[in-house]
Amino acid sequence: MGSSLDSRYLPHINGLRAIAILGVLFYHLRAGYCPAGYFGVDLFLVISGFLLFRSLLKPGAEQGFHYGSYLLRKAWRIIPSWFVVSLVVCLLTAYLFAPSRAGDILKTARYSALFHADYYIDRSFDYFNAFSQQNPLLHYWYLSITQQMYLLAPLLTIPLLRWCSRRAAIVLLAVLSLLSCTCYVLTTSVDLVPEWLRQPLLSAHGAKTAYYHLVPRFWEFAAGFAVFLLPEFAARPRLRAALGMLGLGGVVASFYLYATGSPALYLTIICSLLALRYGSTGPAAWLLGLKPVQALGTISFSLYLWHWPVMVFWKYCSLDATGLWNEAGMLALSLLLATLSWRFVECLKTPTRSGWRGTLLRCTVLLALPLIAVSSTKLHKSSKKEMVTEDTTLMSPMPPILEQEPAVLLGLTPPAEGAPLDPIMRLGVAEGPPRFIFMGDSHAFQLSNALHYACEKAGVRGLYMTNYVLPYPGLVLHKNPNDPGHWNRALGERILHYLEQHPEIRYVLIAQRWEYRMLTSPAASHEETGRSITDQEERGALAAAGLREWCTRLRALGKEVILLGDNPTFPAPYPLDEWERYRKVKLLQLLRPYRERGLTREEHEEGQKHSLRVLRQLAQEGLAHLIDVAPALMDDGTYHARSQGQFLYYDDNHLSIPGAQRAVNYLMPRLLDILHKETP
Repeated sequence: MGSSLDSRYLPHINGLRAIAILGVLFYHLRAGYCPAGYFGVDLFLVISGFLLFRSLLKPGAEQGFHYGSYLLRKAWRIIPSWFVVSLVVCLLTAYLFAPSRAGDILKTARYSALFHADYYIDRSFDYFNAFSQQNPLLHYWYLSITQQMYLLAPLLTIPLLRWCSRRAAIVLLAVLSLLSCTCYVLTTSVDLVPEWLRQPLLSAHGAKTAYYHLVPRFWEFAAGFAVFLLPEFAARPRLRAALGMLGLGGVVASFYLYATGSPALYLTIICSLLALRYGSTGPAAWLLGLKPVQALGTISFSLYLWHWPVMVFWKYCSLDATGLWNEAGMLALSLLLATLSWRFVECLKTPTRSGWRGTLLRCTVLLALPLIAVSSTKLHKSSKKEMVTEDTTLMSPMPPILEQEPAVLLGLTPPAEGAPLDPIMRLGVAEGPPRFIFMGDSHAFQLSNALHYACEKAGVRGLYMTNYVLPYPGLVLHKNPNDPGHWNRALGERILHYLEQHPEIRYVLIAQRWEYRMLTSPAASHEETGRSITDQEERGALAAAGLREWCTRLRALGKEVILLGDNPTFPAPYPLDEWERYRKVKLLQLLRPYRERGLTREEHEEGQKHSLRVLRQLAQEGLAHLIDVAPALMDDGTYHARSQGQFLYYDDNHLSIPGAQRAVNYLMPRLLDILHKETP
């Protein structure tokens, strides 16, 4: 190891911590301030790996190494601050958040107590989704992989140091790093993968997995040890100074070289190695050694823990979009809490092995983990008792089940033993054969029950098919890379075959969230080739072509297609959640009255411009009828989330029972006009 890096305290490393936390902080304040500031986490990983392997691989480190004492030191470094932040977040969450949101947050705390938050977040959240951004513990994924690394690193190095040699330990780290980096590249740079391997790889992993877990991130920790492989250039101070500034400038520049899957990450890693190795001298050392920078680096761990909960709760309580003053307030409060946490929690001395005080403190650290796990569970259960108008009362029930076996009707695989009879439900109770079949996604489901009773009053009979039908042959849309897809041509062929066998069903009514399905699904692929499709314009073109094909084939069977224009989608947060939040944040009621959110017609049409254009084009060509249900939810030229005290939505895009009733009241006379019209 180079002598310049053997000292216990290195000011330039503390300064690099400040750079890392500033990138993360400004990115979270507003992405435009630092578009790729989340690369600061990668800088943290390299620094952590450098410090960790510097201590584990130094000469003589294996002699007298005690795994228990090592874990106690690491636990004392992390757990007290983690415990304070987690406890505060759990208590505020149980009070402020609606139970449906509180459950996810408290589960994150529970999994974090088991060093497992990264896996829970990966399976339950999309990091960049608007609603996952309301989880004040979302940033704990980084803490979990760091804890996992602290547990694993001595097991990889100390046995080899004792029984083999230091070179053997370094070779093992190099091999594992190469495998980890390969895993990271393959799961984030899919375009580099051969076509035949691309779809299986996406199904097995996906970019989000690479973002969250230790295996594809291990190489970033191990890269920290690569610092010692760089030449020291002790006799060439100018070269050292130039390389140090190059490293520091490259790290900062990479925070602004933003693109999804950007190779700027590799620039961050390479330049962080240069800054670690050569940043202790020259202008880089002067910049990183400035007192404000050093102060920020000192509290960087506490600031990382506090800044995200502060931002989430601040935005949650402010209701409106945050501006400069709010951002300044979030920044100031984060710095204040981080400073207090560092001074009174993080700076507590590591307890010695003897004495009642040390024993008490060690027990406190050990009990912090189960305490958070148990308390988060109990808070979640108690918060459920406060449910007032949750989904169970606002969400539409299912219409009655059809008497005939649905698997026989559509030739689908029979349901498992005890499973509900789907995908066919009865709409209306009129005598005679059904006139139409209703299908789609959850937006068809939200209307189905109200449509059933409307058909009952009108003396019309129809069918509702609960299969998740997306009529875009050639395009498979997925909820996530692991999802097999909700539509495929084989299912479409079975539906067409069923409709061909039932000429009495003259009309096919389709409702779904068109814009989202066509353009913004997390993953999509071409059905025939399996090729992943990321370009939204290509998705839209394939969806439009598939919908045109579907309408054309239905027309060839003598069917009339009726497409429903979608109801408006409200931006996050949910209108119901927003109302619950206002009721709980009492201070806001003193400052200003609650203002109902509304959308103009222009905002709604802009949000669904692609799908509305396609639906209107098909209607103009005579391939389908178009009934737009959005005007049913309009009052005085504006779409509102509530009307006459009733919530029309139970989340950002699904209608509640009152909302569905309004939509069906608007839909039914137009539907009857089409059903009673004589088809040429």
